[in-house]
Order: sequence, then structure tokens, then C-alpha cells
Amino acid sequence: MGQFTKAAYEVLKREMRPLTAREIADIAVRDGLLRSSGKTPWQTMKSKLSTNILSSGSESLFMRVEEGRFSLREWKGRYPEHVANRFTKALFDEDIVVFPSGSLKAYVSRPGLYAGNLDRNALLGECRPMRRREAEEDASVIQLVSVFVVRYRDRILTYKRTRRLPESRLHGFYSIGFGGHLNPEDLRPLLNIFDPDMAAPLLLRELGEELRLDRGEIPRLRYRGLLYDDSRPVSRQHLGITYDVFLRSEKFEIGERGFLMDAKFETLDEIISRREEFENWSWILIQEEQECTRPLLKQN
Repeated sequence: MGQFTKAAYEVLKREMRPLTAREIADIAVRDGLLRSSGKTPWQTMKSKLSTNILSSGSESLFMRVEEGRFSLREWKGRYPEHVANRFTKALFDEDIVVFPSGSLKAYVSRPGLYAGNLDRNALLGECRPMRRREAEEDASVIQLVSVFVVRYRDRILTYKRTRRLPESRLHGFYSIGFGGHLNPEDLRPLLNIFDPDMAAPLLLRELGEELRLDRGEIPRLRYRGLLYDDSRPVSRQHLGITYDVFLRSEKFEIGERGFLMDAKFETLDEIISRREEFENWSWILIQEEQECTRPLLKQN
């Protein structure tokens, strides 16, 4: 048990009532149960407890009794467990950006990572909003998504997708791509999405839904290409706008909404040594990186 979860258990056991992450962290620091040099230990506490609940499930010592309030699982008879419904409703019932699948060949010449010329204005002009639940069942449209490969020096950030995410095809697989579906309110900023400097606020917001960077970190972005894979029916319904994200610090936290686990920076060789554990989009990016003859740009 880590420092934060051990302190949380001691505080909850002593207080005998559900508490917020801020309340737990404040009591733990006050009573000397937790030492933290960070300015927001309650955010770390929330992340640690959320990750513990996510990764351990019913085996976790903790549970939520309502949004933002934690208790011990041994109290389940006194407090019913709260399970967020955001993935059932907020994800599948959100509006996303799509374009006609018949237009795909006008923008990508082949499966893989395509960094060649394309009529960007034509692509963006064909985009329209559609309910995600409907788009998942409609092969006549392709869903436009953002893909971020996060780097620190010569290492790439990897993570594992959990069963709490709706995309069952990705459950249990590792990935090197952060990001997700683009929403209709992004249509106007999409006009600049291929220009990292102009699109930075949109791109960083998309990335920030899954990854919290070190305070003051302003990463450098590099457009990498359009990512497409036709090896599986569901892959044919998505087109990824792909970026490299170069960090100056290796400090980060996984956002609670992403429901991702086991995040760590790995070298290319480490990733290749367990290639069978990665989903197909990640492996396309890894193969492209292997075959690339130009030196990988790194942070100074």
C-alpha cells in the first residue's frame, strides 16, 4: 500500500465516516500521517484513491459513496457504493465530429500513418456533428479523433486501458496514444488543428482530459500525420489526427476521467519487446518509428 492510500485508510478508519479527498489529505497532513511536498496533496489523494478503486475493483479497500466522497469498502452495509454513469451516457450520448467514409481516399492514400499532402479545408468542410451512439453503428461515416504520443527525451508514455472504458476491443491492451473524439464545438478550432501553434489550446484541452502535466509545463507539439487502419471493421470507422507531444518534465498524473492505468515512460526497445500487448493503432505508430530514418526530435 502506497503512502497516500495507507494514510487514507488510517484517516477513514479513525474518522468512521465518508470524506472527500481534500478532507482526507488535510487530516493526514495535520496528524503527520502524510508528508507531501506538493501544493495540492488532495488532488494526488483523489487520483491515488480513484486509481486504486479502478485497478482493484471489488478487492479495493476503498469505494465511493457519492461523487467525490470516499469511504472504506468494509462499510458497504452502511453506505451503498456509488458508480458513475458518465461512460454510459456522457460518452455514447455525446455529439462527435464525423465525415463521409466515401471521402476517405481523398485524404489518406493508404492505411498507416499518412503525412503527405491533403486538402485540409476540404476535409474540415465535410465534417459534421453526429451522436456517437449512432456513429458507432453507421459505416457511412468516419469519426475524427485526436491522437497524442507523449514523449520525454528518448522515452514514450504508455498506459493500459481498463474495462471501465466503453471500447471493449481495447480492454486490457496497452497504448501509446492519448486523446479521443472531437466534439462539435471544436469545429471552428478544427480549421487550425493541423497547425500546432494555432491549435494548441484545443489540443492541450483534449490531452488534459486524460493526462495532467506538471504545473507550468507547456509542451511542444508536432503534427505527425493522419492515422488510419483498415485491418478491423471498427478501425475503419476512425481517423486519427496525430501529434507528438514533447515534455520538459517527466512528472504527470493520469486524469480520473480517462480510467487508464499502469502509465509509465518506456524506451522504444522496451515497447517492442512486448509488442503483443499493444493495440493496433499503437503498433502502427511504433512500426513507423522503427522504419523512420530521420533522427527522433528530442527536448533540450
